[in-house]
Amino acid sequence: MNIIGIAFAMAGAVFAALAAHMQHRAVHTTLRAADDGPTLRLRSFSRLLCQSGWLLGLLVMIVGGTLHAVALGLAPVIVVQPVGVLAVGATALFAARAGGPKLTGRGWLAVGAIAAGVAGFVAIAANNTTPTEVSGSAGLQAGKLVAAGVVGMSLLAMMTKGRARGLAFATAAATAYGLVSVLTRAVLQQAQHGGPLSTLIVSAIAILLALLLGAWLVQQAYASAPPHTVMACITVVDPIVAVAIGVGLLGEASSISGWVAVSGLLCALLAIGGVLALARFTDHHGENVQPHSVPDSTKRPAPELVRAG
Repeated sequence: MNIIGIAFAMAGAVFAALAAHMQHRAVHTTLRAADDGPTLRLRSFSRLLCQSGWLLGLLVMIVGGTLHAVALGLAPVIVVQPVGVLAVGATALFAARAGGPKLTGRGWLAVGAIAAGVAGFVAIAANNTTPTEVSGSAGLQAGKLVAAGVVGMSLLAMMTKGRARGLAFATAAATAYGLVSVLTRAVLQQAQHGGPLSTLIVSAIAILLALLLGAWLVQQAYASAPPHTVMACITVVDPIVAVAIGVGLLGEASSISGWVAVSGLLCALLAIGGVLALARFTDHHGENVQPHSVPDSTKRPAPELVRAG
């Protein structure tokens, strides 16, 4: 079951990367048309809903989220969630094919470090973790902690500018998504084992609210930072939040020995280092906040004067 869950999670990561690439382009096209600067206002968001590219990206995101949900129903959170880090490398590949910065030796080395780190961590977790039930009290406590984190990072984003603003919004979104993964596993467990209907409904509503809030925060992050940076931040913070909940509140790592924990930590650090190196690589190679600029038809070369005689 763990292997099948990992396969679904990998497919979900690829779909998430493609959705990020498509929606980032749509957000900046909308911002340029509305001249709203780095903030996606309600007026701009209504225009965004009419863009076929953004809507297609939303559909791709839903497919990726569905695959990830299936993975959570098959394997523990601590196994499934780190696989999402692969979306960073996939995002870089999609951007390179669309005219963004091409991956050189250092870029490919960063992607390799991400893949190796994730593969090592998931292999260790899959063989040493214990699937546990997500109780109502654990879900409630996780919701309170995540809500505090989302509010704090959102306030920080409002007080900053530039890429720092985008990173803060992305961190807030990733924190909300980390809770979504835990609650999704709780809903699937309750549906399988016939849990209380009231608990199931409350968990489902909490998932919907967290998804909507996270999606809004991600669009705000796209308005201030490149897709590589946003995806890198999300895929690092999201697993950290989910794994922290899985270890601290759910006890999924209660049977892990000391040397296994150290090995898993080293693999996690390798993946995180690869993510940071890839984000730095794209920044160094000149990808700005608006990588897909639209030619301005108002700026045309002046016609040459026709000489008489």
